[in-house]
Amino acid sequence: MSEEPKPDLLDGLVDGIAKALDALGLNGGRLRWQWRRKRREWNEARVRNSVMMRSAKAKHKMCRSCRALMPRDATTCPECDADMSTVRAPSAGRLLSNIFPGVTGTTSLLLLVNCVLFVLMTMNAITSGSGGGMSLLFSFPWEVSVRYGSGSGLLAFADGEWWRVITAMFLHGGLVHFGFNSMALLSLGPIMESEYGTERFWVVYLASGIVGNLAHMATSGPGVVGASGALCGLIGLLIAFGTRVRTQATAHLKSAMIRFAFIMVVISLIPGVSWKAHFGGFACGYLLGWIVPNGQFRSKAQATFWQLVSLAGVILVLYCFYEISVHGADVFERYGI
Repeated sequence: MSEEPKPDLLDGLVDGIAKALDALGLNGGRLRWQWRRKRREWNEARVRNSVMMRSAKAKHKMCRSCRALMPRDATTCPECDADMSTVRAPSAGRLLSNIFPGVTGTTSLLLLVNCVLFVLMTMNAITSGSGGGMSLLFSFPWEVSVRYGSGSGLLAFADGEWWRVITAMFLHGGLVHFGFNSMALLSLGPIMESEYGTERFWVVYLASGIVGNLAHMATSGPGVVGASGALCGLIGLLIAFGTRVRTQATAHLKSAMIRFAFIMVVISLIPGVSWKAHFGGFACGYLLGWIVPNGQFRSKAQATFWQLVSLAGVILVLYCFYEISVHGADVFERYGI
């Protein structure tokens, strides 16, 4: 139970108003009760936020085997000699997972990036006068999508703006598209990360998104946006995982993912939805499901390899968005738009 907040100037002001209400024959006691309840809620929220921040900045991490605490940079547990190189220290990922209960840190971070870009595109569309209102439910003006990194075969290949293959993964074509993909990410991300860990989850997500976008851009003219290819990759990988690792739990997982895949097939039939990006992402994820090992890393060398690959993926994405920030509008000048 949290401590009762100490009285301050606002408490005195509310108490004065309550006394005035009492003098007028009104219910001043109810105002006092509502104010005290609200103060307790604020105090409890402040305590929760403080705990969340301390958990993200803690100087220790915990052994999975014996639950012993040790310094953040420890590679071996001093109590049971277990390998600690793959155990993550508290970080911003933990803070995000606390903000979104039940959701892993990487999933929360991806959702946050997608959300920030969606908000920026919405603000751009409204302030530029190129779109707004109900139209943003289903699509953004094409010039806004292109400026923020949507991709097409013409721009990515003929014009050499290859980085659009990657930036398009983090954009969405309207609120409905963003909402559906966000729900899918919140459903699939924690399952994937719990079985494969942060590094492999991120690598598979990025690789599937790239392959899905390439499948669309290499065969279609219109631009593409969305994380659907990456999400279909997660579905494909988890189906392969359920086939490769045969237990009762994985059988249930495989069955759920097959239903998820059927939903994506139905969505792919909607006009304007890229079934090629969905299929390309799914095929990439399914193939990786037979190659990428699940569970804890078997050695420090394996952990280091995946950490380096995932870091390379992060650097690649950051570089692509740097290119968008510098050259995202070049297409308008190039074609006199």
